[in-house]
Amino acid sequence: MRISEAIDKFIEWRSYRSEKNTLKGYSYDLRKFCLFVKDAEIENIILDDILDYFAMLKKLGWTEKAFVGEASALRSFFDFYMRQGYRVIDPQLIPMPKVMPSIPRSATEEQYQKIISVIPKDGKDPRHVRNLSIINLLWDTGVRVGELRSLNIEDLDFSRMKAIIKTEKSRGTRPFREIFWTKETNKNILQWLERKKQLARRMKHIDPHALFVNIASNSGCRLSARAITDALRSYSYKAGIKPALNPHSFRHHMGHEIIQKGGTNADVMNILGHAKIESTMVYTMMTDRELEARYRKFKGR
Repeated sequence: MRISEAIDKFIEWRSYRSEKNTLKGYSYDLRKFCLFVKDAEIENIILDDILDYFAMLKKLGWTEKAFVGEASALRSFFDFYMRQGYRVIDPQLIPMPKVMPSIPRSATEEQYQKIISVIPKDGKDPRHVRNLSIINLLWDTGVRVGELRSLNIEDLDFSRMKAIIKTEKSRGTRPFREIFWTKETNKNILQWLERKKQLARRMKHIDPHALFVNIASNSGCRLSARAITDALRSYSYKAGIKPALNPHSFRHHMGHEIIQKGGTNADVMNILGHAKIESTMVYTMMTDRELEARYRKFKGR
């Protein structure tokens, strides 16, 4: 079987157990490899082919961290066919780079306030009203951007300032969790919903359930993750923040702040909806200044 056909069957199988973004990543990585080996038969692929492929990527500037995704996709792919009796390479022979965890980039309170300050408050452009509540929610909750865009109006309890969301990467361990926000954020979300009602009078196809919708093109469909990221990048540049902030930097701030204020790994795991403790442990890593401050507290000057 040609590798291109094998990839299609593998992706179809994975679709029953993987998120959409995971499937896209696997498909992209595997099809790059397919081009490299010129769509060879899967049983003719040998370890040298994979090592040569990795060597080419490294020469083109791929980082060690990028190789983890490539190796993971290839391991899963060949494991799938080995279990069906195909005479393919042993997936455990495919090298998996060891990448040391780094302290994730985290937005700061000062940066958040700068972002908020450059968003026009005159209410003339409803996109700014919508984006203000989006950025408020990202800051207050630390949700993933995919979780944020999937929110429906009926998911929100405005009297208690909370919502129940589907955890994007639960892996079945905790499919739903609660998120909470502040009074200021609550007020801004309600202001956006009033504007959405007004827009619905002239936009025929506006999604009545989606909390955040695309209004720039009058499509009225649910706002995409890309649009949220682009809006935050635009405000970052206006605020003089370079490199620009992204939604995940707000999530990292939340995890780091919980630990700073005495929270535990369990607190981070539950609030951010992590599926694995390894994802949580990264927030216990301290910057140089924080580490020194903790040392001085315990040991004195």
